[in-house]
Amino acid sequence: MTDDKNKQRRTKFHVRKNDLVEVITGEERERRGRVLEVIPEKTMAIVEGVNLVKKHQRARSQAKPSGIVTVPAPVNISNLMLICPKCGKRAKVRMEKIENKRVRICKKCGESLE
Repeated sequence: MTDDKNKQRRTKFHVRKNDLVEVITGEERERRGRVLEVIPEKTMAIVEGVNLVKKHQRARSQAKPSGIVTVPAPVNISNLMLICPKCGKRAKVRMEKIENKRVRICKKCGESLE
């Protein structure tokens, strides 16, 4: 066996944790929220206030009683679009190398997103 199969490739996405994004397709279309977590193995992200599902939870302790809780479910990254903090619109990003660091740049206004 070769070591190539065992190596894990690190995928790069246009969204990262704490980015403001908008859902561009599906039931939750045009809803905005912050990215809470990115799951690279599944190419999905959990967005605050988007794709909420009800979950039956068993009592774990006195502090966490049983009941039905609402939690955000993952959304595919291809269904998310980044919101530029400067212009406030949906924006595609391009990558540039500035001082040996990869930086995301908004294609509409040219502002750095880092």
